[in-house]
Amino acid sequence: MSPGHPLAKVLIVDADPAKLGALRSALAAAAYKVTSATSASFALTTLERDRPDLIVSGARTEDMDGVEFCSIIRSDPATHDIPFLLLSGPTRPTPWAVAQAGVDMLLAGDFVVSAVLDRISKLLRHVVPGESGSAVPEPGPLPAARPASAASASGLPGMPRAEVGGRTFQGSFGALDLTEVTQAIGLGGKTGRLALALSVGDGSVLFESGRVIHAEFAGLTGESAFAALVAAAQHDPEGTFRFKPATGADAGPRTIQKNLDQLLISVASEIDEGRAPPPPPRTT
Repeated sequence: MSPGHPLAKVLIVDADPAKLGALRSALAAAAYKVTSATSASFALTTLERDRPDLIVSGARTEDMDGVEFCSIIRSDPATHDIPFLLLSGPTRPTPWAVAQAGVDMLLAGDFVVSAVLDRISKLLRHVVPGESGSAVPEPGPLPAARPASAASASGLPGMPRAEVGGRTFQGSFGALDLTEVTQAIGLGGKTGRLALALSVGDGSVLFESGRVIHAEFAGLTGESAFAALVAAAQHDPEGTFRFKPATGADAGPRTIQKNLDQLLISVASEIDEGRAPPPPPRTT
């Protein structure tokens, strides 16, 4: 299938008519079928008769914010699996809000049409438009680096939407970055293992009472492994994470002594200065 995914249906919802016009024109030129609305409530009334393959929402619609709109989409079994791209603008929502809403991919910062088109293409990479307009998985094997448990969490193979509650916290790095995921687990004071599936390989981070105590990745352990994971996840929006709680007795080895704030500051400094260990070559 060509990069433009001809005939794929995209619904755009935003309170700004200028953004809607710019995206409609760009998507139409890229051979997408486009519908739009300035009101989330109006958009919801159209979904039953004209189900899109993808929803793009701005941070604000005329009657609610984009995070709330996504939550409503996820609460309805008829629309639960529609991929959702949130354009958050300069103000990025909290990681917990993004995870609870079930956003598949988040694009923060200034509105740039080419960047939005790139994210749309990534979200539609593993789906093709079905005859009824619903997203249907493409035939063929899933990427080997994606665990089956992660792929089953979403209509997008290899890109599960974030889920909070119960015994798991999981999602993709297109919606949250690893530092945000780490902070969310830390604020919750959780103990357990965060498993990461990246295109360059798998890794893990162990938490005890919200504190990172150990990390493993590409033959590295400890703080260097955590820094390499953060750096690799930054460039892998289709990478996935899954957190599984554990009892204190199952916490595991301790190779990281810094508290969470110290660790994140140290890792950010290493990445900014180019001192973070390079990720391994991508798997084929």
